Amino acid sequence: MSNAHSRHYLTIWFWLMALVILSVAAASLLPKLQAMVLIFSVAIVKAFLVARHYMHLKNERAIIYAIALVPLVFVVIFLVGLFPDFVYHPTKP
Repeated sequence: MSNAHSRHYLTIWFWLMALVILSVAAASLLPKLQAMVLIFSVAIVKAFLVARHYMHLKNERAIIYAIALVPLVFVVIFLVGLFPDFVYHPTKP
């Protein structure tokens, strides 16, 4: 592996570590709702960085992204559809 590639992977790794530190700090310092929003946002950014750089998806055609996004769309639809069951489900005393 060339030195430029090593430096690139190391840069991405440092960004991932900085985002982990940001998530941990948010959990400790921010109110619960704000911390959750920030942590999930950071998780999405980290997933994008890993997929794009470590899985080499930045060099792929658009069909690969479409194949990856279709299941995610279904997950979002199912979560939105089932959300009332999770929230308003009566609990037993």
